[in-house]
Amino acid sequence: MSYNLKVIPISEFLRSDVTGVVDLKASRELLKGLIEICAKENLDRILIDGREASSSASTVDVWTLANDLGTLGLSRDYRVAVLNRPKDDFDRMAFLELCATNRGYQLRAFRGFEEAFTWLTAGDEVGE
Repeated sequence: MSYNLKVIPISEFLRSDVTGVVDLKASRELLKGLIEICAKENLDRILIDGREASSSASTVDVWTLANDLGTLGLSRDYRVAVLNRPKDDFDRMAFLELCATNRGYQLRAFRGFEEAFTWLTAGDEVGE
């Protein structure tokens, strides 16, 4: 898995482009790293573009990732938008969104950048 990071000053959020094959370990490392950068830069918005990535993570892997969000450092005040394009019949990011929002996190899965950007840069109310 490879990725690059950019801070976009207009709305001040962290963007990461993810390519290659993503598994549970790589996902945890990526999120932990992004959260650490956000803490240093005083940011609470993250955009992860995984449209070019693929994964064979199981439902248990995705559930485990959602369950570990707090231990990875994600605060419920953070807003995380994930862009994805499922490569098979299991939309892992939609399932991650379900599991994360059930735990009170602001994490949403999107197909298009504009919709993700709009949600990410909108006001601070949960569920917007």
